[in-house]
Amino acid sequence: MISKTFDKIKKILPITLLVWPYLCILPFGLGSDNEEFSAVFILLYCGLTLVVYALNIINACLYKGEDACYRLAFWNMLIKLVHIPFYLCVFVLGVCLLLAAVVPALLFVTPIMVFMLFLIDLFLMVTSSLYGMNALIRAARQGMVSKKFAVIGSILHFFFVTDVICSIVVYAKLRKGRKKK
Repeated sequence: MISKTFDKIKKILPITLLVWPYLCILPFGLGSDNEEFSAVFILLYCGLTLVVYALNIINACLYKGEDACYRLAFWNMLIKLVHIPFYLCVFVLGVCLLLAAVVPALLFVTPIMVFMLFLIDLFLMVTSSLYGMNALIRAARQGMVSKKFAVIGSILHFFFVTDVICSIVVYAKLRKGRKKK
């Protein structure tokens, strides 16, 4: 019974991470006129973000199972692909903020906001990358990929764009290896 509960949690946590960044736009659709609601929602969202990220980090590190490296690579790739629109929106928002910096009132606020957007993207990227890095570590231990491939793949998970490409390559390679077995 406990094993089945953990199996469900192993699936729910990556799915939660899939949709989590998109939930930040919820107050704009539900109650954008109510500033008090929006403020409470944002505070609650920020607090829960830390919990969601921490639980996903723990899940990625403690993921067990016969085909754990394959499942981790799958979740990594899926999360990375689903987050592409979020990263693009944050990038466009950052560019717009930089363009708006010519307005004297925004000159001092813009760098802080752009830095906060960068941190949001970075923490999300690192959290989702842990699924791929753990997949690579486990695959290297099982001899499915070389240690050199695992090290290079893990490093690529720390850079925007290359993390998505690497997640697809790792998943394809592990899937191909799984079919051979």
